[in-house]
Amino acid sequence: MAGLKLKSLLGPVRLLLETLPGGIAIHDASGNLLLGTASAAGQTTPIYFGETLLGSVSGDAAAAVGDLINHLVAAESGRRALASEVLHLYREVHLIDQLSEQLTALLDPAAVGRSALGQAQRLISATGGSIILRDATDNSLRIVATHGEGAEPSAFVEAVLERGIAEIRDDFLCAPLRAKQHTVGAILLTNNSGRPYTAADLKLLNTIALQTAAAIENSTLAAEMVDAARDREQLAAIHRELETARTIQHSLVPRVFPPFPDRHDFDLHAQMTSARAVGGDFFDFFLIDQDHLGVVVGDVSGKGTASALFMAVTRTHIKTNALRGISPSACLIEVNQALVADKASSMFATCFYGILNTRTGQLEFCNAGHNPPYLVRASGAVEIMPEASGPPLGMFPFKDYSGGVAQLNPGDGLFLFTDGVSEANNCDLDDFTDERLVAVLGASASLSARALIEHVYSEILAFTAEAPQSDDITMLSVRRTR
Repeated sequence: MAGLKLKSLLGPVRLLLETLPGGIAIHDASGNLLLGTASAAGQTTPIYFGETLLGSVSGDAAAAVGDLINHLVAAESGRRALASEVLHLYREVHLIDQLSEQLTALLDPAAVGRSALGQAQRLISATGGSIILRDATDNSLRIVATHGEGAEPSAFVEAVLERGIAEIRDDFLCAPLRAKQHTVGAILLTNNSGRPYTAADLKLLNTIALQTAAAIENSTLAAEMVDAARDREQLAAIHRELETARTIQHSLVPRVFPPFPDRHDFDLHAQMTSARAVGGDFFDFFLIDQDHLGVVVGDVSGKGTASALFMAVTRTHIKTNALRGISPSACLIEVNQALVADKASSMFATCFYGILNTRTGQLEFCNAGHNPPYLVRASGAVEIMPEASGPPLGMFPFKDYSGGVAQLNPGDGLFLFTDGVSEANNCDLDDFTDERLVAVLGASASLSARALIEHVYSEILAFTAEAPQSDDITMLSVRRTR
């Protein structure tokens, strides 16, 4: 087994050897003595993992000791396999959770379909796909969304709809869209890459189909409710409440720029644009002392009022601990422990926290699952920040966030952002991408912090055109001026 050494499994065996009569010798696969007496005689029992020889046990009780060690090998193998499966499932659940959040925010079946197909193509090897709905009036099938090469309704789709069970046939993968015990349509994927679909692909598409069917059902219900509740005063009241919530949320982050007009050794600007009335992004900055500037950008899972409340709690914990003057890694350890201890929901927050020494240009930082910021050099070179990371805040009782250090020379800048920047979608569901962001930053290296952010935002708007904003967009830029 890759990475499995016999020596690492011998802890429970040491005490056993002291109670056994006669000599016992345990050797690794190379013949090196690991435990026991080198002169032990008697039978020899090999220790295997699968076809791999890990070592052997010699002596009068070799069979019993060998059985124990083989049991320990099997237990360790099972533990590692389970850990690998849990990690895979976590990543899969996270992606499905993202899809669920995206679909919940959409009120148009076609938009729901396009978003679901885009996510399906990211998770499953597919060259094209279609969302096919059954018309309630004449029972006909109609395509409401396509991605890539698309796929037309066929006898295969009809068969899947009739049986209500997902199937693989040649280069096609199809799953029914079932909502409240009835089938509203199907999601059909095609694959011309030559790679056959697997049972895992089928299972994953079924999960996506359930999310999609629920979102389509919700969008239909939402449309009916909107049609039945077009009372102007009621809608105006809802609008006022959302605007109030938005105003309160935005009052929680700094709004006055330039924030430190008497400081000329650095230039700083930030901007947050929520995808909905209230969102989960946040940023902050503060002077810890005369020579140290703290900068923070974070992103709470989900959207809406609950995310905004979790954002406020997380931001407060970060600032309270940061103003104690502790390192970024120590600060995030404290915040994570507080959020885990007080956990009242399944929410979590990614976060980047850095402390800039405004006199020397040294930047000390720590990253809790957030997308890494960029260093924008005065020369126009753009460098991704080195890894210094841990899991998102509030997810696990993790106590080992590692920190990192970078250097900002005069003219160099730091650009922090949330994934709503690089993942901003156009009407074709193409992402703005990190590569496009790096190109824009490189061309904007000489701009002020405010001008740089305004330029990046204008490029995002030009790229997304008429597409609705799918996620909160938050940016913070700080430049060392001397």
